[in-house]
Amino acid sequence: MSENNSRELPLILVALCGGGWHRETVRILERFPRDEFRFAYAYGHQGGVHGAARLPVPFDGPCYPIHYLGPTRKSLSRFILNPIRFLSSIVEAFDIVGQLRPHAVFVVGASTAIPLFLAAKYFGAKCVFIESLTRVEKLSLTGRIVHRLRLADRLYVQWERLARELDATQYAGAVL
Repeated sequence: MSENNSRELPLILVALCGGGWHRETVRILERFPRDEFRFAYAYGHQGGVHGAARLPVPFDGPCYPIHYLGPTRKSLSRFILNPIRFLSSIVEAFDIVGQLRPHAVFVVGASTAIPLFLAAKYFGAKCVFIESLTRVEKLSLTGRIVHRLRLADRLYVQWERLARELDATQYAGAVL
């Protein structure tokens, strides 16, 4: 495919985070038709650590750092540092999404969904959030925020029971 034709393909901005989120993200992306989309990645980082930038992905594409929002565990530091990280990530998200103008933003479970989705909504991109497979009984804090604020155009859960209990969620099977 020529470079001009590939630039006409819809761009999907994918949030990358480590651990199980990464495995689930890759498993989903492997199912995308290779010749129908372009991809770019926003990877979470914290304190100058950019480990997610080196995570393997099934499709080539540029990578952009965005602040990881920090732990949601109850601790004094979260009340001080998380708002600062959130503001930094909002600025970065608007910069990334404004520069790329993706067709859609795709996130599996990660908290970077919130700033990326806010920017995506502003620039008219679709937002797809998939709750992690580990969320059996209830949504994660990120999932609850995305659900309550209606930030996602599509919000998928990986457990049928959870989809029955929550409006505006969809069940399409488990990723792994």
